[in-house]
Amino acid sequence: MLYLSSSIQQQQNRIPGEQQNRIMNHDRTQTGNSPEPVSMPDDAASMPKPPCSGRPSDRSRQDARRRNLFILVCCILFVLLTLIRILNIWSNTPEYDEIWTVQHYRNLPVPAVFSDVSTPNNHVLNTLGIKFFLTLMPHHNFAVRLTALLGFCGLFAILLRAVLLLLKNDTVRAAVLTAVLLNGMLLHYAETARGYSLQAFFVFGLLFALLCFTFRPPENRAFNAVMWLLCATGACLSVSSGVLYVAILTGLWGVLYVPFRDGVKKLWRDNRPLILAGILWSVFVLAWYGGNYSRFAEGRVFGESFQTPVRYLTYCFDSAQDTGLLWTLPLLALCGVLLRGKPQWRICALTGGAIVLMFASALVTKGGPARIYLAMFAPAVFGIGMAADVLLSENRKFRKASLWILLVLAAVCIFCSDRDRRKAAASDLAAVFREVAKMDSRVFVSYEPTDLYVLRMMFQEEIIPDNHKRQLHPEMLLLLHENIISVFHTGDPPVEELVEPGANPADTGYVVPGEDLRFWLYRLRPLAPGETLDGKAVLCFSDDSIPDDMKHWLIDRCGIVNSMLFSPETSRICYGFSGTGFTADMMLEMEEASGGGLFFRVVSE
Repeated sequence: MLYLSSSIQQQQNRIPGEQQNRIMNHDRTQTGNSPEPVSMPDDAASMPKPPCSGRPSDRSRQDARRRNLFILVCCILFVLLTLIRILNIWSNTPEYDEIWTVQHYRNLPVPAVFSDVSTPNNHVLNTLGIKFFLTLMPHHNFAVRLTALLGFCGLFAILLRAVLLLLKNDTVRAAVLTAVLLNGMLLHYAETARGYSLQAFFVFGLLFALLCFTFRPPENRAFNAVMWLLCATGACLSVSSGVLYVAILTGLWGVLYVPFRDGVKKLWRDNRPLILAGILWSVFVLAWYGGNYSRFAEGRVFGESFQTPVRYLTYCFDSAQDTGLLWTLPLLALCGVLLRGKPQWRICALTGGAIVLMFASALVTKGGPARIYLAMFAPAVFGIGMAADVLLSENRKFRKASLWILLVLAAVCIFCSDRDRRKAAASDLAAVFREVAKMDSRVFVSYEPTDLYVLRMMFQEEIIPDNHKRQLHPEMLLLLHENIISVFHTGDPPVEELVEPGANPADTGYVVPGEDLRFWLYRLRPLAPGETLDGKAVLCFSDDSIPDDMKHWLIDRCGIVNSMLFSPETSRICYGFSGTGFTADMMLEMEEASGGGLFFRVVSE
């Protein structure tokens, strides 16, 4: 509390005595607030003090009870949320990214984990956590996802510390904790073996360290500089985009809070611990990012380039909506306007500016999924909380309505929380496959490769024969997730192609009620002599009796559907391709020459 006392004392020394006493008396009599103790100005320190009884005053005991009750309620809420996460960890089927991480990185040596960064599924700290906990609990979902859950726990702990230290009003404290802990995407990644909950923890810790460093006297800043260094390094190792968070947040903090006019000597004397920490972090960045630059560059193929301003703005809007940042940006702007002329506007500029710059970075680094911006949610909400804390102390009407605002906020967060969590999560593919297995065997199913990756692991003994029997007499085609036929076209290197159906579906809907996974159902018909196939999707079903020259022709010109279910023991293969450039008569000749070993089907209009 020393740095808070020093900051408040400096501000009070600038206020005339009568006005200062009025403000101090007002703070002591506020209802609903629990102000932190502040150091008295010099003239107040010389005033005679009442005799001390050696026992804490009633007001002090009341404040302590209120603080303890607040902490107890927050901990109960957190424990409930954590128990739900644990239940979901036990019951939810693994997602594609989790399985990929376990299968490809679990057995790698530790140095290789730091260097094999060409795919986005190696979040270093999460991978190391998986490796460690799987040694304690082999082949267990809880061990795989425990690291992510610990990141969520760390976020709660540091957020609770921050609101108790930097905010005075209990209502604002509760609002900040409620908004952050009930963010649906944060809850999802608290129970999913990815690095995003860890990054949310480290990025908020970075902001907290910078704010504490600002208010502490220069001689007591070493701890906060060390905290900044640890959080900056952790933000990078949790997800590689952390380097942008560190650079943007620290750079904006320097612009807004560092008094460069004081001269180089004073800047060095006051900020030496953070400067040294920044140098160490820069060495780490040059060593890790620079040493693995080519591998990081390979990973950029997964990003999205924006061809038009409309596409970029749509991307920003969708990402902000999915992460919850959409409502924080206008609130930060409003708070900044209301606090103009006061020092607290800087926190709004810091967090709001960081969000804008993070989205702007997508123009250079390519756009990724919405979750890469999730780490800015807690800093944004905390920035709004710090602004609201000031506004409540100055506006009695706002203070009276604050409890109702908290209740409305809590109701909205509770209502949206599980819906947003489900939206961020992948569909329960175990439930999906059970529904698909019940369908008529004349319905051929085209799976997405990522779905097959999961289903093959969970249902290998069932899905391969199910796929085989659906190729014998196909009359319908079922597409899942997207309205496309996923095919794998062999080449050098192998290329995955997506063939659009080019027809009107007979039916659409959701595979499993409550799961956000759509299906498109099409009719399949035989070829009609003399027809052209331009703009139409064609499927070829073959067995291993066809001549080798036909096999090579199909492999060279077509893509394999459900390629992950193909193996040397597979007696039937389905090929998919666009009919443009082919004629039905040519395909009918191949059917006749195969002796019944293959037949074609057109996705019907």
